[in-house]
Amino acid sequence: SGSMWAALPEGRSRVEVARDVLDDFLRARPAADPLGVVTYGNTRRGDCADISVIAAVEPQDGASLGARLRAVSPKGKTPIADALRLAAAQVPPTAEEADIVLITDGLETCGGDPCAVAADLVAQGLPLRAHVVGFGLTEGEVAQIACVAEETGGQVIATSSGVELAEALIRTTAPAPGLPEAPGEASLNLTIRADIAGRP
Repeated sequence: SGSMWAALPEGRSRVEVARDVLDDFLRARPAADPLGVVTYGNTRRGDCADISVIAAVEPQDGASLGARLRAVSPKGKTPIADALRLAAAQVPPTAEEADIVLITDGLETCGGDPCAVAADLVAQGLPLRAHVVGFGLTEGEVAQIACVAEETGGQVIATSSGVELAEALIRTTAPAPGLPEAPGEASLNLTIRADIAGRP
């Protein structure tokens, strides 16, 4: 949304830092892993319906997608609830699991209820986790939107720099830990030999 033009303590705007971080992240990730991108508030000012699918969920060329994201210019509102619904709709019906990573520098400004949407996604039985990455949000603001992650079993990460944003992307897109293996039994055969003097 338009607030992405606000400056970070490092002196650059949030959107400039985010573009660099996303570009590096996309170039480094395995191109064969499916990925989709949904944006909001980057086409029209004051329009809560300004939500777009920039890339469908499929294998992506990191350099090409990074270039498309660099062309995104924030200028509008923050329809988080509707963007979450659209992002969830992009998950293929055959997917065994999926992650949605919501990167936001603001709270819902279009009257939607992101917490209710997250609860609804869980009630539908969709196999997804929604992570919340607050970029430049205060602690109180992060707490207000943390419900999205809490409802779906995702992570909540507050970031205020490019380094922290990059680390958050790595954390939220890492494979989910599998179930621990059940304890088993092991056997050990030990042979002790003696030398000519009878020493072991």
